[in-house]
Amino acid sequence: MKSPNTQAIAIASMLTSLGATPVQDATDECVRIKAEVPPTIGEATLVNLLHLFIRAADRFGHSLQKDGTSVIWAEVDLDDMHDGRGKP
Repeated sequence: MKSPNTQAIAIASMLTSLGATPVQDATDECVRIKAEVPPTIGEATLVNLLHLFIRAADRFGHSLQKDGTSVIWAEVDLDDMHDGRGKP
């Protein structure tokens, strides 16, 4: 299993490559990466991003804001003893 920091960097890098500006927020428990989804993102690219989230993130989501913008986020747990999926 890759380190949490490596996973967070991979997520942020992919978001950057899509033209988004990811923001990272770290706590003692996790790193949260979020970014506004560029309006030009294609469906296939979004699917690839979600596949990365499935492999690298412990939690992720996609929120549609009232102003019509779209925000995608992912969290990676920092606790090495727990993978965030109910398995110690």
